[in-house]
Amino acid sequence: MTESALKVEMENLSEVKRKLTIEVPSTEVTQAVDRAYRELAKKAKVKGFRPGKVPRSVLEMYYHKDIDHDVSETLVRQSLAEALKDKGLDAINLSWPEPVPPVVAGEDYCYSVEIEVEPEFAAEDYLGLTLAAPEVMVTDAEVEARLEEIRQGNAILKPPAEDRPVQEGDFVVLDHQAHFAGQPVEGGKSEGTYVEVGSGKFNAEFETNLLGLKAGAEARFPVSLPDDFANPLIAGKVVDFAVNVREVKEKVVPELDDAFAKNLGGNFQTEADLRTAVREDIIKGKEQERQALLENQVSDQLLARHQFELPPSLVTQEQENMLREQMDRFRQHGMDTAGMDPARILEVLKPMAERRVRVRLILSRIADQENLAVDEGEMDAALARIAVNNRRDVVEIKKFYEEHDLLGALRRTLLDDKTMKLLLDKAEITAAAAEPAEPAGEKE
Repeated sequence: MTESALKVEMENLSEVKRKLTIEVPSTEVTQAVDRAYRELAKKAKVKGFRPGKVPRSVLEMYYHKDIDHDVSETLVRQSLAEALKDKGLDAINLSWPEPVPPVVAGEDYCYSVEIEVEPEFAAEDYLGLTLAAPEVMVTDAEVEARLEEIRQGNAILKPPAEDRPVQEGDFVVLDHQAHFAGQPVEGGKSEGTYVEVGSGKFNAEFETNLLGLKAGAEARFPVSLPDDFANPLIAGKVVDFAVNVREVKEKVVPELDDAFAKNLGGNFQTEADLRTAVREDIIKGKEQERQALLENQVSDQLLARHQFELPPSLVTQEQENMLREQMDRFRQHGMDTAGMDPARILEVLKPMAERRVRVRLILSRIADQENLAVDEGEMDAALARIAVNNRRDVVEIKKFYEEHDLLGALRRTLLDDKTMKLLLDKAEITAAAAEPAEPAGEKE
């Protein structure tokens, strides 16, 4: 539809919503219908007529509904693309007309669509941010504590020599069902779960209530769950747990020596090798924690300085991505997800989804203003890292990303990382402990 007489009217419904009213002139409608019938005439098979010789009047008798539908779809697709280009709009979501308006001979073709666009704003005050994070240091005590964790993690579990109650350090195999407000919690049921009493890995208060119980015992007790509990529906609430103790097992912990180091596998030949690797692993973990702390401070400060409306479709998409991640975590924790209400979980996840989308939009705007981009060499390097991490051939990984249309998302992630690196490189970072910051931007 080049050089057409297309008419486009645009109405701003909000910062991120536009309404386009599009009118295709009748002359172009007629041309589109004529083209469709000419193409149909080349391949239509109608009894009594030779191929390519079927009169249009006959074609209209048999195929006018199909032609009208196809022409309508074509007109909308072509005119919408032209209208977006004409208005300089990059739609991130649009409401395709359902159903598409019918074609009427001799009349202009008119329809309206609503689209979402990114909010228009300028990123400001993003260089020279003041951040705080402690330097990465590892003490001998931390190394010893990690080695003890490794010893405990490689302990052998066996039934106690005598039928005794649960003691601290025991492993309890149990079934449990969480209840809130007198009703079973969705996804709050688990069977055959191993809980290390006194470790705090499951929940310290929950584990304390297991002390003194024996195999075969049933009990019910309240537990105050933390705000970051795996199931967001009961996070931060006091929940009643009904438990059935199946088995009680005690640990036999191996000695820390060269033989133990060798048995762990890898390249450890001596206890000293294991200590060195443990220290390096602690350093790496602390560096990652420091990086996350700094990035979170950057996000908080950017959110506090930039207020704008969010495109609803981006928030919804992020909620759905987070829901998939949450369901995977539920299953990894042995939770039953069949009876869960996804809509309730989506609502709980909405504030964090809004935060993520807002930060991403700000980083994208900064990247534009700083002329940052991801070149093909950086893309290839990222795909190579993914291949190594997944123990796959890089050609296989690249093909997978191409077939599943994931290259664009990977490029955006790399650009976000590059933008964040710029902000951290230009920031003033002190070694003092960071003050806890209220997560800005989670409320509209």
